[in-house]
Amino acid sequence: MASYEIEDWVKPVNTFVLLGRPGSGKSRTGNTITGCNKAFEFGFHSKTTSKKCESKLTEICEAEVCVIDTPGVSVFEKQDFEDIQSALPEEGPSKIIFLLCVSIGRLTHDEISLINQYFAVFGDEFADNTIIIFTHLDEWESDMNDRNVENPKFDSYLHELPEQTKTIFRRFHNRYLPLNNKQKKREETQWNLKLMTIANSMQGFNISYNFPTVSYSSYLREMALNYSIYLREMAFRCLRNIQGKVFGND
Repeated sequence: MASYEIEDWVKPVNTFVLLGRPGSGKSRTGNTITGCNKAFEFGFHSKTTSKKCESKLTEICEAEVCVIDTPGVSVFEKQDFEDIQSALPEEGPSKIIFLLCVSIGRLTHDEISLINQYFAVFGDEFADNTIIIFTHLDEWESDMNDRNVENPKFDSYLHELPEQTKTIFRRFHNRYLPLNNKQKKREETQWNLKLMTIANSMQGFNISYNFPTVSYSSYLREMALNYSIYLREMAFRCLRNIQGKVFGND
């Protein structure tokens, strides 16, 4: 992980945009940042699970911060893009930082697909203006303790990830923070301090342009093509199995 020195900084109006799939811990992360457990509804049981972006203003280290919680999605569409734009502060943020929430130990093909969609929409600048938030740290530590692993180190988890996954995270310059959303207030304050330190070392993203339909359509066509190839190969395997059973070629 890249190291950041905690030092005095100017006081910009940062806007954090929470991204990720359903159950990735976005809303609880937003609550940690705002310091209010009821700022954003969370959990699958919630009757008010947001289908639209929600924004809250807060202050961290004397810096005004806007936190935007987005709906959990598996496919990032034009409407999601426009919802983020409409949720931005009217006076305009000085910088936008994406917080990509990924649940520890649950990085699936769907998660990777969604990350690739964000790149298709926001371009390569997405990596330069994103902090990966590894959520559910407390659950991971509990699981490791159940496996008789004492004092588990998060870096060891990253080290054991598949090489393909590591390559994806390297695109974000290994800029990440693990998060226990059930931590005590003092620990929460320290975590927010780390977040602000990293955020203030970043340039920030400009989201004022229109949804890039050309590049996104190209991505969808490529995804559909890959899926078609997968289905065709699966059909051929099934056909070969049937032929083997019929003609005794097993």
